[in-house]
Amino acid sequence: MLGLEFKGKDESTRAVELKQRLQKEKILIILDDIWKLVCLEEVGIPSKDDQKGCKIVLASRNEDLLRKDMGARVCFPLQHLPKEEAWRLFKKTAGDSVEGDKLRPIAIEVVNECEGLPIAIVTIANALKDESVAEWENALEELRSAAPTNISGVDDRVYGCLKWSYNHLKGDEVKSLFLLCGWLSYGDISMHRLLQYAMGLGLFDHKSLEQARKKLVTLLRILKASSLLLDGEGHRDDFEEEASRLLFMDADNRSVRMHDVVRDVARNIASKDPHRFVVREDVEEWSETDGSKYISLNCKDVHELPHRLVGPKLQFFLLQNGPSLKIPHKFFEGVNLLKVLDLSEMHFTTLPSTLHSLPNLRALRLDRCKLGDIALIGELKKLQVLSMVGSDIQQLPSEMGQLTNLRLLDLNDCKQLEVIPRNILSSLSRLECLCMKWSFTQWAAEGVSDGESNACLSELNICRHVGNKL
Repeated sequence: MLGLEFKGKDESTRAVELKQRLQKEKILIILDDIWKLVCLEEVGIPSKDDQKGCKIVLASRNEDLLRKDMGARVCFPLQHLPKEEAWRLFKKTAGDSVEGDKLRPIAIEVVNECEGLPIAIVTIANALKDESVAEWENALEELRSAAPTNISGVDDRVYGCLKWSYNHLKGDEVKSLFLLCGWLSYGDISMHRLLQYAMGLGLFDHKSLEQARKKLVTLLRILKASSLLLDGEGHRDDFEEEASRLLFMDADNRSVRMHDVVRDVARNIASKDPHRFVVREDVEEWSETDGSKYISLNCKDVHELPHRLVGPKLQFFLLQNGPSLKIPHKFFEGVNLLKVLDLSEMHFTTLPSTLHSLPNLRALRLDRCKLGDIALIGELKKLQVLSMVGSDIQQLPSEMGQLTNLRLLDLNDCKQLEVIPRNILSSLSRLECLCMKWSFTQWAAEGVSDGESNACLSELNICRHVGNKL
């Protein structure tokens, strides 16, 4: 939009270039949904003392953050909607049926319970659209009796409305997907990633990859129709057509996102039994009796992992921001129920030796990793999803031919991959999707019998959905 093409390669140089460009004319910059202190200089935005015609609008739920930390000169609290505006928004969302003689008095009471909060109004209106009068009466009663909560930054009325909407989602699959999105949500979540996780967790068992993809699209539509999920950046109106490409795992496939208030509510629900989704910033929070099923560990400020991963009930482990961390060799002992493991953006000379002690692992993500010897992968007999997108892998180990349950192999953007030993791909008898965009090109000629040669294209005949990704 600024017509600026960066010449610098590092962030600090680009920040200087952006700052110089922003100072050339009067520009309004809007930073929306701020959660923590943002250093404007680091991202190339002129500071409040050096703005030269540049105006900045900051939006946040935390007034102290804006006033004290960010140094905002003037703060404008956004008031709740007046009753008339709240009713117009509710009617626009729920439809003209709310004007019916029987429904209107109940609908007005429901709107009053939302206390002028737009996110509560829209969520409840979508959930009750086209429902019976009895359902409306039940919703009103439940909203009135909702217990207060102590979630920081979330109004009790908003929590009650969102929790009610979650409770009335039809089916465990869509509820599980909602909680998974809330647990993962910081910005956009790619549908590619969601499908891999869902397959690993067994949300779409007994379905082909094509059927699982369609089911995911359907469930996401339900969540978006309920205002519990939003379209991600770069959304296009032809969602169904775009989603049909999901099966081939384009690096630029569509994404979804979650409003931060909805995310906070989802995480509150997910943190309790029977779900036990947990997001942690500190390894010291682990205990020997930890009953969590899903753990996301942010290692930004973690320098050393514990000797062992504690989690007798653990099914999903996501390690984030830990490229320099070393995983102890016995780290995965005692987590036999683990189904999904995401170690993306890490450095491995060899994989942790106890990885072979995960008999139920179904999905392994090593995206953008620096990888050395990964022969140990061959021990993961139940593995269905293996993703190494953007990794520096140079050779696939012959042991990968033992992964006879593998259904999805994603090697997109593996630009250094030069060796795929012959007969590995043809051994993957259940493989439904092989992704190799911007990747391996050293295919051997047909009929060459040299045992050291690379795989040949005829091996791909076993794949049902290789498509146009070669």
